[in-house]
Amino acid sequence: MDGIIEGKGENNENYFKLQQSLLLKSSLDESCILNQSLTLIANKWTLLILMALMQGSKRSSELLRQIKGISPKMLNQTLKILINYGMVDRTVFPEVPPRVEYSLTEFGISTADPLMALLNWSVSWEPQLTKLYKQTL
Repeated sequence: MDGIIEGKGENNENYFKLQQSLLLKSSLDESCILNQSLTLIANKWTLLILMALMQGSKRSSELLRQIKGISPKMLNQTLKILINYGMVDRTVFPEVPPRVEYSLTEFGISTADPLMALLNWSVSWEPQLTKLYKQTL
């Protein structure tokens, strides 16, 4: 088959499906839905916030403690983006002082399958990924 890498990933059903789908695309430019999806959510902080909120509703302070390295400014900026995307809800409780919690919407919860796939891949390749990560520090 033209354009298919023989022998690589032959026992991986998802590899074959992805390969077949990509063969139908002439380019992976801005018109490609995969390009659009990755542009919207494929950054470190967005994915970490989504994964943290998979555990349930959280306050900003909880997210800051859980997601090491994120600044309050970056957390608030990313949460605003996710709220605008319709992936996260912001609930303000009428208390003094006001309490604000963030939770996933149905659209946000829909990222569970791809995030689980990423987690499974990360666990499967943990030694190699850890070694590569340490080389980048």
